[in-house]
Amino acid sequence: MVRRLAALYSPVIQRSRVAWGAVYHSSNTKPTFAAIRAVFGRGVRNVIVDLVEKNDPDVILSVHPLLNHVAHQAILKCGRPRALMTVITDLVDFHRGWTFSRADLVVAPTELARKVALRRRVPPDRVKLLGLPVDLRFRPPAPGEKRALRRRFGLDETRFTVLVMGGAAGVGNLLKQVRVLAWEPQQWQVVAVCGRNEKLRRRLARVRFATPTLVLGFVDFMPELIRASDVVVTKAGPGAIAEALATGVPVLITGFLPGQESPNVDFVVESGFGAFTPRESELFDEVRVLAEGGPTWQEMARKAAEMAHPYASADIARECLLLAARYRASAQTKR
Repeated sequence: MVRRLAALYSPVIQRSRVAWGAVYHSSNTKPTFAAIRAVFGRGVRNVIVDLVEKNDPDVILSVHPLLNHVAHQAILKCGRPRALMTVITDLVDFHRGWTFSRADLVVAPTELARKVALRRRVPPDRVKLLGLPVDLRFRPPAPGEKRALRRRFGLDETRFTVLVMGGAAGVGNLLKQVRVLAWEPQQWQVVAVCGRNEKLRRRLARVRFATPTLVLGFVDFMPELIRASDVVVTKAGPGAIAEALATGVPVLITGFLPGQESPNVDFVVESGFGAFTPRESELFDEVRVLAEGGPTWQEMARKAAEMAHPYASADIARECLLLAARYRASAQTKR
């Protein structure tokens, strides 16, 4: 039942973002969240108990807001003490299920998220600001690498490069965004990543744009594409924002998912490494300003580099291993 409900996430956000916003906000209250745990908690807890008894871990690492409480209950049922570690994967504000005061460690992706965790009664010594974990391949380009990557992808080495993407599913107004940026001849070039939206990829590939445009489907070399680019155009998903930050590339936000993504827009704009461009005309105007290569783009890129946590994955893994060592030593001492 839980797996079937989880599978509905992508269809819901593609067909009705308003509906998802209603689900998110209605579940983010104490009574409703308690009811959700009562209905689904037992089944999920039993699965976790089986996994713990089979694998005997020293740490349970939670990356989902609905798993923290039931994971702790499973630990209590499984004999010896074990650590519970939570890695928050929303950037700024987040569902109340993320913050569980009995977790040994709660990893916050941003300073704003750390403050939210403290406000929700997580002890200060159990919250660490380590960043949002992304693939370690997301990093700033080495000297000369940006041009080399553009040559590899068949792009002009010297043109300002705009990367437009809609996530793995290729959602959003990608078609309209690429059209406004590439229909008429411009000084920049565009890379459009359509994800698994093959219908959109074929449609864009048939168009003869006046501005050089590279149209791609689902790719496994996104780190290289971002390093080859000067600005990323995307919706306000935490993963895409964190990947751009880790690479030191400014971000233009074109939309957001009601609920957990809406605060990300203010985070990007107020932090100074991006802009909110929900209308195609606003997107065009912002790209035009940035493509001039003046202080606006330079300042955004500098801010992105300052806000980045490119080694968050390694830092989080280190903290997990430290917790595991502590609990393993404790278990061995009591034998």
